[in-house]
Amino acid sequence: MATTYHPDKIALTDGQKKKLRKAFVSKTAVALRVKPEQIGLGDELLLTATQISQVKKTAAAGKGLELKLSKTQIQILRSVVETCFLLCLVWHDL
Repeated sequence: MATTYHPDKIALTDGQKKKLRKAFVSKTAVALRVKPEQIGLGDELLLTATQISQVKKTAAAGKGLELKLSKTQIQILRSVVETCFLLCLVWHDL
């Protein structure tokens, strides 16, 4: 059975965005340290139901976590970003 990904908001720092960009380019997994105050704000990531549950549980406890994004998640995020970019180009030309 295929894994389902759901959007969830995490306010990424500049350093975390840099790590994510590096993972996009190299198509590798990445781990991000997330503080409780970052959760529910800002940037949308595609996470599994298990990851979302873990994020909400640790946020409710006022703790941070290490969020690991798999190589597959990075590839899916990358394809979503590329698709959005292409759609923006198409709509811009209309």
